[in-house]
Amino acid sequence: MTLDELAGQLKALLAGNPGEDLQKNLRATLSAGLARMDVVTRQEFEIQREMLAALRTQIDELTAKIDALEKAREK
Repeated sequence: MTLDELAGQLKALLAGNPGEDLQKNLRATLSAGLARMDVVTRQEFEIQREMLAALRTQIDELTAKIDALEKAREK
């Protein structure tokens, strides 16, 4: 589903269904549209960002150790 399709569905909802059910229908439409677009939640994104930062730190530490070992080997 593209953003244009999602916008079209939302426009149709707004035109044909005023009242208390509007918020429920809007939330359901957005959730369904976003689920089809394969997006992640902010929480999932933050978890992945933290994991990548930890991995980057480990890689930097291992790279420094390898460099030190290679320098020691050359002596």
